[in-house]
Amino acid sequence: MLSSRSILCFILGATMLCSTLFVPPAGSDVTVPYEWIVPGAHAEYIQGGPLTLFYPNGTKVIFWEGYSSLLKWTVLDRVGDSARLNLVFVAEGMAMVYVDKSLPDGKIDILDIALVAKAFGKGVYEWGYSPIADVTGLGGEPDQKVNILDISFVALAFGLTSNDPKYNPIVDIAPSDRESEYRRHLHQKTLELDIDIFSRETFFDGKPLGKTCFWAEPYADVGNMIVLYNLPGELVGNVKELDDEWADWLAWTGVTTVYRVQVSQLDPFAWFSARFDWYTGMSIQMFLLGEKPLNPNGTFTFDGIPIKRFAHTPLGTELNIATLEAYKLDLNSTNVQLGPPT
Repeated sequence: MLSSRSILCFILGATMLCSTLFVPPAGSDVTVPYEWIVPGAHAEYIQGGPLTLFYPNGTKVIFWEGYSSLLKWTVLDRVGDSARLNLVFVAEGMAMVYVDKSLPDGKIDILDIALVAKAFGKGVYEWGYSPIADVTGLGGEPDQKVNILDISFVALAFGLTSNDPKYNPIVDIAPSDRESEYRRHLHQKTLELDIDIFSRETFFDGKPLGKTCFWAEPYADVGNMIVLYNLPGELVGNVKELDDEWADWLAWTGVTTVYRVQVSQLDPFAWFSARFDWYTGMSIQMFLLGEKPLNPNGTFTFDGIPIKRFAHTPLGTELNIATLEAYKLDLNSTNVQLGPPT
């Protein structure tokens, strides 16, 4: 016959066991459940807000109306801890398209040399870069850097006019003007990314892009520090809340809890709140920032504080995004089972 003490111990033990089963696991005690990253897994994100694009050839595009964008990643392959993702980013709508164009005047003179000298040392996405001055890429394929080769190329033709048989129209770049037109614009980029599943370190054509935004750590708790992006500088935030109501508002099957990572930095400038599924770590709401251009003299201010440069994500730069504010994308569809394991 069981004693009352034995019965009490049994009840206490069962209570503790049940409590353990239903208490959300602490991040340090859980094996990261990335089994959902398998060939064929995909997620699609959409947005219809303001977007500015900046191309390596100097063209700038500002979408105005009738605009929408889509970002979709698909797992192509997984070998151990490494996955290959196919990433497609598409934006289409009515836009103001700005592009620098040269207005050849039939002579190579000091104006042509001055235009190259002004952009000397600048690479694409740097303030002051000019695709017109990047003349060494014959056939309209600039090498994305204005250097001594460009100056030499123009200097060798100095003094020539269109009547001279040695005249080279490629270096007749001045004067120049920025032209714009309002028209429908389609932008599409496709990248194949190699990602370490656990660290999220990402490579495109062998070039490191830092940590990506497609997923972060699952089971994150309030106060945890999350490195959302890095390279060249880290964008770090802290988990501010576990939000059950936001998960209910999403109406995603299986999602019961999301966690929000608040990023608030002035230099580099970053101000946004990314959200992730608490169980899988998959991004419910991602943000991308683009590279420069921005005047390096600190002419931009935020609440009176000068900001010397944009925060940016290398992935955003590869997609040609060049916005000041973080570009938000919301999850639209996925075949991944989100929420707690069934």
